Amino acid sequence: MVNIHQWDEFQKAAEELYLLSPTTTRYVAKYRHVEGKLVLKVTDDRTCLKYKTDQMQDLNKFERLNRSLMAKMHNKAPAPESSTPAAASTGAGAAAAGHPSAAAAPATAAAPVTISSPAIQQQGGGGKAKKNKRR
Repeated sequence: MVNIHQWDEFQKAAEELYLLSPTTTRYVAKYRHVEGKLVLKVTDDRTCLKYKTDQMQDLNKFERLNRSLMAKMHNKAPAPESSTPAAASTGAGAAAAGHPSAAAAPATAAAPVTISSPAIQQQGGGGKAKKNKRR
């Protein structure tokens, strides 16, 4: 475990650690009100970086690091785009807008989902959930 005392070094090391192994990196923020301390920890199970502070001015830096890491996490897997523009307009959104091609929606879009795994079926994952009765 590496305790880093300079914010700029911690931010740079945390972002580099995430970029090296984005699937295994975890980021934890812990605030102890009693002590007034903020502890940030970034780890990928091999390297552990820690930063501790009790300064209120570091909260803005903490928010900036959160935004930076969240932006990197969200940009890793962009949504696949449709190859034809007409195929994108024949969904449920087109039917709600009264689009004339809404009737041409594929029949497989409303197919029921079935559970085929025996392990999930044994756990009761496919059944109807019971309601809790309040008295």
